[in-house]
Amino acid sequence: MRSITLLSNGKINLFFSINGLRSDNYCDVSSIILPVRFGDRLTFAKVNPSPNTPPVSMAFHGPFQPDPLHNTIRKAIDLFCEKTKINVTLKVDVHKRIPLGSGFAGGSSNGIATLRALNFLYDNALPLSGCVQIAEQIGIDGSFFIQNCPQLATERGDILSPLAQDFCKKLSSYHVLLFVPTFSISTQWAYDQWKKNPHPYRHTGPDIPQLLATHDLENIPHNDFQELIFNHHGAMKLLFEKLQKMGYHPCITGSGSGGFIIHRDKNFLERAQSIIGNHWGSIPLSQITTFKV
Repeated sequence: MRSITLLSNGKINLFFSINGLRSDNYCDVSSIILPVRFGDRLTFAKVNPSPNTPPVSMAFHGPFQPDPLHNTIRKAIDLFCEKTKINVTLKVDVHKRIPLGSGFAGGSSNGIATLRALNFLYDNALPLSGCVQIAEQIGIDGSFFIQNCPQLATERGDILSPLAQDFCKKLSSYHVLLFVPTFSISTQWAYDQWKKNPHPYRHTGPDIPQLLATHDLENIPHNDFQELIFNHHGAMKLLFEKLQKMGYHPCITGSGSGGFIIHRDKNFLERAQSIIGNHWGSIPLSQITTFKV
């Protein structure tokens, strides 16, 4: 039985700026997206067809349980089969560690990891161009995980440019603390709230060349959804204010509820981890990791 196991890693948005509303009713955004070395572990096994079993069997392990019939893994499999005309027979095991609705893009990452696994198991049946087309259908972050490296995102967030090697080298000296409260946030809800009253949350897009040249990346994080989310989740605002008074620069990522802090000193992040634990108690995720560069 041929099989493959992949790390379906998450991402953070180092900054996320909403620069206005486009004519197509999408938000115009600018963001630096960074992959992290933490995520879900997916195992795909190619099995012999049997009349007594479904073509695809899927099992989720861990505290986070996506809809077994409607998820990005199954969507990627369906689109792969449609494009290649291959009838796959698979057993899929998913160890889910990225919380749903956290902003770390676990769903999009799962979909692209699935495409990689299927191409391995079925002899590269899908060219890169086909993977890109499917990635765009999986989610706004789908295309990011095709290259899965630090990238600048503009327009709807779908125009991507890899960042310079000097910046990527700088990232290798940092650690990142990922944390998620007990609530999740829908991307649709976040954008709908912003569109209802954009002005209080509107932020002028950063000077990107100057930003990339900044030596201390700890001071960069910013997200235009943050104040909006604070208005609905006061406990999160209180925690962030406490961390800021102690010299940390916490930030939410994307449009989800997940937060992060970056720093060169891992011990410094461990202290922040303790503060978050004391404030929130047991939470779905509190993990220190590094960047994938």
